[in-house]
Amino acid sequence: MQEAGATAAPEARSSASTTPSENTATASSSQAEKPSEPQKVTGAAPPAAPRPQASAPAPASRSTASRTETAAPAARANESSEPSAESTSRQVTTQQVAAGDRYDQFACTVDNGQWVCTQNPVARSSVAPAAGAKAVAQNYAYLDWYRYTPGEEGFGGACAGEYREPALNLGEAKTLEEQQTIFLEALRSSTVLGGTTQLQGGINMRQGQRLLTSDEAIYDAESQTASLDGKVTYREPGLLMVGESARADLNAGHTSFHNAEYVMHQEHLRGSANSIERFVDARVVMNDGRITFCEPGNNDWAIAADDLEIHTEEGYGEARHATFEVADIPVLYLPYFYFPIDDTRRSGFLYPSVGYSDTDGLDIATPYYFNLAPNYDDTFTPRYVSERGLVLENEFRYMNTWSMNTLSTAYINDDDLYGDSRWALGIEHNGNPADNWFTRIDYRRISDDDYLDDLDTTNLEIAKEDDLDQIAMARYEGDGWTFTGKVHKYQTIDGGREPYEQVPQFALTGQEVIANTALFAYQAEYTYFDRDNDDTRLTEEERVIGSRFHVRPSISYSWDRPWASVKPRLTYWYSQYDLSDQPENWSKAPSLGIPIASLDSTLKFERGYGADLTQTLEPRIKLIHTASEDQSEIPNFDSERLDLNYYNLFNETGYSGNDKVAGTSQATVGLSSAFYSQAGLERARVGVAQAYYFEDRDEETGFRPGDVDGTESRSNLAVLASWNITPELRFAHDSELDDSDNLQMVQQNYRLSYQPDESRLIYLSYRDNSGSRFDSQRDKDENEIRQTDFAFRWPISDQWGMIGRWQEDLLRDENIETLLGVEYTSCCWKIRVTGRQWVDDTDNIEDIETDTGIFFEFVLRGLGSFGQSGGREFLEDITGKEEDARNAF
Repeated sequence: MQEAGATAAPEARSSASTTPSENTATASSSQAEKPSEPQKVTGAAPPAAPRPQASAPAPASRSTASRTETAAPAARANESSEPSAESTSRQVTTQQVAAGDRYDQFACTVDNGQWVCTQNPVARSSVAPAAGAKAVAQNYAYLDWYRYTPGEEGFGGACAGEYREPALNLGEAKTLEEQQTIFLEALRSSTVLGGTTQLQGGINMRQGQRLLTSDEAIYDAESQTASLDGKVTYREPGLLMVGESARADLNAGHTSFHNAEYVMHQEHLRGSANSIERFVDARVVMNDGRITFCEPGNNDWAIAADDLEIHTEEGYGEARHATFEVADIPVLYLPYFYFPIDDTRRSGFLYPSVGYSDTDGLDIATPYYFNLAPNYDDTFTPRYVSERGLVLENEFRYMNTWSMNTLSTAYINDDDLYGDSRWALGIEHNGNPADNWFTRIDYRRISDDDYLDDLDTTNLEIAKEDDLDQIAMARYEGDGWTFTGKVHKYQTIDGGREPYEQVPQFALTGQEVIANTALFAYQAEYTYFDRDNDDTRLTEEERVIGSRFHVRPSISYSWDRPWASVKPRLTYWYSQYDLSDQPENWSKAPSLGIPIASLDSTLKFERGYGADLTQTLEPRIKLIHTASEDQSEIPNFDSERLDLNYYNLFNETGYSGNDKVAGTSQATVGLSSAFYSQAGLERARVGVAQAYYFEDRDEETGFRPGDVDGTESRSNLAVLASWNITPELRFAHDSELDDSDNLQMVQQNYRLSYQPDESRLIYLSYRDNSGSRFDSQRDKDENEIRQTDFAFRWPISDQWGMIGRWQEDLLRDENIETLLGVEYTSCCWKIRVTGRQWVDDTDNIEDIETDTGIFFEFVLRGLGSFGQSGGREFLEDITGKEEDARNAF
């Protein structure tokens, strides 16, 4: 049986029911009494204490008529009540609603030796203002709205405050019995024996995690129902309701309010209604109500409806006969509207995207989300492009205990501009089917080379790259070794030569420590390379296909000290081929075996600059000897000569991949210096390196990075520099200096970024390799670069911000991209307008195609965004952070 503990309050409270011998009421009638003034309670001041000490607790009583037990819990041992034949009592102490100390129900002062207490139902914030901050009027404190104070984090931002729940410790009841017990507190009470209890003044009615407060109440212990009037509030974790009057069925967990307002703290959601009902399943149902995610006092936008139902547990709401209001003016009628209140998945329309460009015209996409099951879902997106037609896009996601899978498709039946049907397909899989086994599929294919340039995608994860990957891979990770099986094909969409396909590739890599001193590492690989030889641009050497078996064992030893390290290593490189379609003078089964020896040594000197900065000086010498072997009749399936930079000069092979090795006998000398803070963070580093060759190289035996004809006795100088000027301002540089031409710049890269916080960014880069000596005029035409890139994101005020980008090809006098956008942010909505001109097609460098567009994006707090970003994704490439977080408030 549920028990109603009508207790005498620990401070300034009386018992809501007493024993029959103490009460003048009878089973059929109640004694009329003149209640004491609930708003002003006086009594003798306590000796030397801010709050008076309470006397012994009131005696417990049991009413046989209603079987209602009224026992004061142990936590309220400091209760007091004056002996009286009446149930009302005059107290001399103040009462807090619960164990938390941030919700004062009374404010008390001393007047002529007497305590004078006035009731104060307004909750204070659970977070104190910053030290020295001036108090800010809390006009909506009754809705738990806390306004930031000057000097406090958040002050001066787009949002003037936030919802903060007072610490009431409503969840302190642990057992089922404690959760079901009803506790009543009031200044005065009178009870009809076997009937109802009338409560007046500072009423608290608590059951489990639910708390009701009011000025007046009538409680029926038998039915466990209560009627409350005057400043009624209802609380449970995450929910507050306030109103003029309410009726509560504490047994059924049902509460109804009249002329009420409500707040959901975590969701930043509030609203009002003629009537609000809260059910035991946590549903909140409203009649003639509205909701908004705007702060109190601001109705920039809201949803008003005849019937509103919020499913707090499921994370969504429903509105029937609804209107979307802007500044209290209805702008859109919706017979039915579904909206999320958190991130819980549920079927329904997502917010549309809208854009416009010169080529495509109006572009509208309206995605619909299907929450089919806990482990799979689907997003279907009809997309109308006015100059092209209807595009149907779909993304299906499936997850099980060992894998995550995504299928992306797009189709347009007849593109009016293209003149034919077009489609796109993407398959992605990542899995862990068994212990130590990992699988991956990444398959992308489109109907034609221009699909992504013309249409791109809205919600589909299809990367826009020159060569679309088509990969299937399985990997096993053992103890110190890894085996991988892979198939890797491509679709080339930039008009260039298609890379070799690896169909299949098997690779084994690993390492073992020998006698706790030496490290034995190994790599073994078998790959079959194939390609479409119908491309007439391919040379005779580029038409070769076939298999390659490659092994590369090595043994090394590392001698390390705080001031120096020495690392000798021996490597044997071996590749065996079985070829088809090779030139007539080539062998069908060539092989290449090359021994490599290296000795890498480094010294490290340090000196301090006070207690805060340490400088290191690190000279490094690496001796490399690689046997020279004729590789002119060896195919080049996956190798490419490395660019000249500081680190590549220390590379032992000079090439990526497993086809080419640069024969050399050289010493690479480097010198770098770094500055470290007291915490060990690198503040700056500069370095320069140069290779000295003891013998000539040639094209047949392989060129080293930076070689022109292989007769150079030393390489150009490679320079690097990085400087973290402040934690917010960073500079990086790398370059190549011509050793034979007064250290003229051959290629250079500069990057400067300033990012004091998430909303501020300035980025500037310059790339120039126009001084490089390219192998052919074709390479020069395609790869020569002299470009600038300037980007920024910066707030103009607390609510206005700007974003921009300017990319220019200085060599060809072409604008690559120009973007300028503005953003306005309030506490509950954002709008972004972006204008953009960009290079749309770079397949023909002599005839670059461009497009222009204006893009709008709206973000409504709690609901989501609709519109198009308009090219803002470049910020992710600069910052390395997901820009979706910019939709947060």
